[in-house]
Amino acid sequence: MILTLHGTGAGTPGGDRMASALTASFADGSIVLFDAGEGCTRAMLRDGIEINRIARVAISHTHADHWTGLPGLIMGWGLAKRTDPVTIHVPPGSEPVFEELLSFSYSFREKLPFALKFAALGDIPLSDGWDADIFDTTHLDGVKELAVKYGRAAVAYGYRLTNGDRKVVLSQDIGGEDDLRGVIAGAELLICESAHVEPASVLAIARDAGVRQVIFTHVPPDDPAFPDAFDGIAWSVAVDGMRVGL
Repeated sequence: MILTLHGTGAGTPGGDRMASALTASFADGSIVLFDAGEGCTRAMLRDGIEINRIARVAISHTHADHWTGLPGLIMGWGLAKRTDPVTIHVPPGSEPVFEELLSFSYSFREKLPFALKFAALGDIPLSDGWDADIFDTTHLDGVKELAVKYGRAAVAYGYRLTNGDRKVVLSQDIGGEDDLRGVIAGAELLICESAHVEPASVLAIARDAGVRQVIFTHVPPDDPAFPDAFDGIAWSVAVDGMRVGL
């Protein structure tokens, strides 16, 4: 499995980082896209991804910087004459919104040359022995009251990618470091957002949980306070286009 970080920026726009998007590529040629921030299609093409090989897309939550690249990607598939079916996994309850988005952006099903399915986030089949599931985060707890007022569910998720005893965790947006406890134990890699956490605290929690490597992403323009050094665990800060082989 090869992970490519196409967009490593946070919700606050910056000129040097694209919005959230990461692909997992497999030996059988299939690709899964985790989150689809604005500009993700162009970023993937820049990074050598064949967008018609994307078999699944997973949207962790509906903050704009995690999904607004999806209409452009669907349009791109149509223009590229894609024929293979694709499943887009979205937060439970949001399927009708994304279905409406198709017609709103004139990607009418009757005009698409491929079958497209919206499914509620849950277990996500991958390839080469890998699978993915989701875990709850507290990222949207602060807007629960307003979410109820507008008939929306305040749900946000991270992803666990597993293959036997191997585990990789993609935090996506979290409410704080405590969202990682009980999730990351024994992971060989944690790709963790850095906009809503203290990086040193994440590293301490990860080291104590036996995580082998941490890569920080979702980096705001005013870089968080990354430590000058931190002993006992390998870590780095991602840049757009970064690849990680597993």
